[in-house]
Amino acid sequence: MEVPGENPRGRPMEDYLHECLELLQRAGDDVGRRRKAIQRPKAWSLLPFEWRALAFLAANKAAPEAIGIGGGVGRDRSQPQRIGRRGGRGRIKSMDDRLEGPFDVLVSDAPAAYKLAVLCAHKGKSGTSWDSSLDSKMSGLRSECEEGIHPVWRRLAREAPLIAEMAQFPVIEAADRDIDSGDWLDAACFDPLDRVRLREWLSMELPFTTNSEQAHALQRIRQDLTGGRSRPGMWMRWMSPSLRGLSGEGALLEGVLLASVSEDTAREVLGSLKGGAISELANRHSMLIGMRSGDFSGWRACANQEGDDGLSEALRVSAWKNVESCSVELSAADLLNGVEILSHVGESLPSPLRWRVASSLVSQGNVNEALGFIEDAVFSDGEHASTALDILSEVESEILTRTLRESIVSMSESGLLMVMRHEGAPIQIGLQAASKLWESKSIRHTDEILNIFTKAADIESLVTAFERDPSLSMAYPHRMLMSWHLLLGSSQINRDSLADLRKTALKSIDNSAGDDALSDASVALISLLDGLPRDMDSVHGKLDSDGLRSLNEVRRALSPDGDGVVKESKIENLQDSIQRADLNHLEKRLFGALIIALQLNRAAMDLQIGGEESEKGAVESLGQLCELDSAAMRTIAAVTNLVIEHNLGVPALEDWYREHDRTGPEFQIVRAAILRASGDRLNAARAYKDASMKLKLDFERSALVLRKSLIEFAHAAGWREAVSLVNAHPALSSSVTKRFKLYLRTCKRYEDGDTSAASTGLIEFAAQEEELSRNGASGSIRDRRVEVLEGLYRYPDEHGLPPDPFQGRVRAALQEVRTSKASRQTDLERRFMIEMRGKKDPREITILAMEVADTDPIKGLWMLEKAITSGDLDAKQSNTLKKSQRALFVSHSGTIPVKQRRPLRNLSLKPLIMVDTNILIEALKDDLIKELSADNLGSLNWTVERAFHWMLRRRAGEGRILLHIPPAARGEFMHRAKNPDSVLRMFSDTYIDKAIWSEMVDDAFLMQRVDSICRAFNSWNQPAKVRGEEIDLEDFLLGHREVFQRVDEQKRRGGRSPMRTSIKGEDIYPEKGDRDIMLDAAALASTSISDVGSVLVATRDSDFRLVSRALEEEYGFGVVGDAQQLNDRVL
Repeated sequence: MEVPGENPRGRPMEDYLHECLELLQRAGDDVGRRRKAIQRPKAWSLLPFEWRALAFLAANKAAPEAIGIGGGVGRDRSQPQRIGRRGGRGRIKSMDDRLEGPFDVLVSDAPAAYKLAVLCAHKGKSGTSWDSSLDSKMSGLRSECEEGIHPVWRRLAREAPLIAEMAQFPVIEAADRDIDSGDWLDAACFDPLDRVRLREWLSMELPFTTNSEQAHALQRIRQDLTGGRSRPGMWMRWMSPSLRGLSGEGALLEGVLLASVSEDTAREVLGSLKGGAISELANRHSMLIGMRSGDFSGWRACANQEGDDGLSEALRVSAWKNVESCSVELSAADLLNGVEILSHVGESLPSPLRWRVASSLVSQGNVNEALGFIEDAVFSDGEHASTALDILSEVESEILTRTLRESIVSMSESGLLMVMRHEGAPIQIGLQAASKLWESKSIRHTDEILNIFTKAADIESLVTAFERDPSLSMAYPHRMLMSWHLLLGSSQINRDSLADLRKTALKSIDNSAGDDALSDASVALISLLDGLPRDMDSVHGKLDSDGLRSLNEVRRALSPDGDGVVKESKIENLQDSIQRADLNHLEKRLFGALIIALQLNRAAMDLQIGGEESEKGAVESLGQLCELDSAAMRTIAAVTNLVIEHNLGVPALEDWYREHDRTGPEFQIVRAAILRASGDRLNAARAYKDASMKLKLDFERSALVLRKSLIEFAHAAGWREAVSLVNAHPALSSSVTKRFKLYLRTCKRYEDGDTSAASTGLIEFAAQEEELSRNGASGSIRDRRVEVLEGLYRYPDEHGLPPDPFQGRVRAALQEVRTSKASRQTDLERRFMIEMRGKKDPREITILAMEVADTDPIKGLWMLEKAITSGDLDAKQSNTLKKSQRALFVSHSGTIPVKQRRPLRNLSLKPLIMVDTNILIEALKDDLIKELSADNLGSLNWTVERAFHWMLRRRAGEGRILLHIPPAARGEFMHRAKNPDSVLRMFSDTYIDKAIWSEMVDDAFLMQRVDSICRAFNSWNQPAKVRGEEIDLEDFLLGHREVFQRVDEQKRRGGRSPMRTSIKGEDIYPEKGDRDIMLDAAALASTSISDVGSVLVATRDSDFRLVSRALEEEYGFGVVGDAQQLNDRVL
């Protein structure tokens, strides 16, 4: 509510009331017209409701008998009052209710005449309810009115008889007031755009008199400012015309109001004020308007304002906000002053000047203060980036780093070069600039760009550059070798392409100059990871004593002569030492790769050593390596190889492939291993099948994976799917033996309900085999067929396959082939089965086995084997039978060829392993690397081949196996290792320092190492009388023509020209050396060698591996191609 009395905008309320009452004379006597008339002037809006109530008394011609102000003369009080539309909300407040209460008015600051008029109205309305105590108050007011009243009260008394008393007092005209404008002018020193200060100023008493039009306009503006959301766009309309064209103080009011709405004419209005303080104030407001509208001629005057009032501050702030547009010379001190001024109001200098301040502060060494000025500034040229990099080289700032990186996106070539060359640039900033330059395909700065890629260990960009220009891998071979170990597994770069680039680098490494981008420690780490470790002093120098000791202990344990036992704490100690070391970014990455290589080696060793706990720890470790965000392509490949070799379930590896390469065969292989480990062998088989189909271009891998699929189908009783797979892919399934195919088909027929066909198929197979072995064989046709069927009966047990329903069908076939008169041997077998189901007496079982052995020694021994492994005997009974089995074997061993001894695992007979040339070569290479390495600890480059020859030597050292180098393998090995140059060519995929090689490896040294390898892999000598010339190998090879044809195609597709043997005009069969090894192995398997339980060929050659099962069925010797296959045969 407005306070009655003096209007804060310059005129008394009595003037406004008088202005409204003047219109009653023309309104006549009609109350309605009179009410409308008094509300017509602008002055009406300036009156508070209490004053308006008095005006309504006049409009209504209120008399003592007219009780209601809101009604006409003589209005009946009993007339119903208007009720709200909802009803029951109560009586609407009428204007007479707005009349100020008698006691309220007495304590107000209103003029005495106003108070007396209000009391007169209340007394005339109240009648008998009037409070007589107020009479004395009215007497006092009358005394004051005797001194003179405003003319409005006499006019009011004439219009409203209710207060006719007011007509008796003398009237005096109001004298012009002499108001001091000093406070008002001082208060005008504010920013016109400051709405709060503007409203406060407009609320002050004006130093000049305003009319109602002006007061009304000011009131509207003031109310708009009070409303919360002002509408300055309306002010110009409200100001016109009453507040336009003013003079003196009024012109200042007009000018400030125009400035507050950013009106261009404000400067003209303010410029009209001349002389005195008001002129100076108007000039300052005019300068502020000019600064904001682009007139910077008075910039220095504005910037140097010293007052603490709002206008001075606005002038200073506006000047510094526009400083970039002014051609003024500014010192660093000036700029700092500007920074302080702007920061006081939450503003900042324009970015270019902030950079000038920051550059000055950096030169003074105040880097942290400089950072505060430009942390969110905009980059516009290379000089700004240089200053930012100077700061970032000393302190870290996420905001500044982000802003700088955003600016690099649009930076010019010169700016990019500056960033890339800045010595203090954070590595990722320099890398971004280098990458941007590389995208422009500019070759002028290739060396610098590759240096940044290298220092930042941005292997993806580095390899992409090498792919674009393969000659770069010759110029920077160490970087290419580094990339081989650090490239992320998630990279889209083709692994074959990467391998080709690596080969190029290895060929040129000896002719390359030093690499300034790589530290000595980096070069040493690359050499350690890739092959021949050299100059390890630089690596050792980076580690403290604990780290160095741990590194040497771990490497020694993982060396060829080590025990393979690595404590996790040793690797952790090394990691801690690396964390403490002073390393650059690239060295950290290479040391990280070293840790991963050690962990991979440790896991591989644990898997080779075997044992449930070791395998569990290895799987956990491998999973952790796959979960690393920085998992390298080499790491993923190594873990995948271990999964394939050891049939491991590593869920983290499956997750990795699912995210990065779910369409490849490896994903299905890894998934199959997990399913197999969980017991879901049917889905494991299907996963292996999918992988095999995706590997069709790699026949060897595809065939080996298909074999795994068929085995899993067999264990899951998925006979139909297995047979369908064999039928659909005859070429791939040709590596599977005919007995295994018979096994699958027999089980499938039984599952289909065709038991007769299942038995008939077995009998037909036995007839075919009997016919093939008829020449020179003893016994009747029936006996030989029975012998074949009995061999088939043992087939599931010998190969770890489910016995049912296959053995049941074999028994049915045997029953059909045998005569109705049971033979003595059949009767003994039946008694054996009864005993095993009954008492299980070891003595009775032994007697039965010995009687069978009199006519068929291997069958008698097999009966004891079956009893021992049945799980139906206690430990004492099993030990008794083992002794009996050993004694029985000793008595008949001279008549039992080695190839028949494989099922007799409880005799603890040793495998005789014939070592092929490829194993000897890998062992020689590993041995030479160990001898050439500075610390004699060898390489950390773990491979399946390396693991294989290590395991051969380990098992031989444990006395578990016998090793033999067949003459053909020895001859080929000696030929290929005839001199240092020929051996050096074997290291085409290994980093070898040619200078060290030439210095250490001469003919004598090489011969010494070759002899050492031959001794290590030849613990058994072949008797001179054992020769395989009489064995027919040609028919076997022809029988597997499709396999050898595909092997030959694959080898030639890889760019090789393999040595092959021609049979019937086709040069697709294994070379003579391999055929000689096959013949020797077959001959040895056919002889009776003391304490030898099987003959195995250790080789990685696909000519052996793809027909391994067939070789075993046909000639009785097996093939092992990796450490896990060896352990499966030995442990």
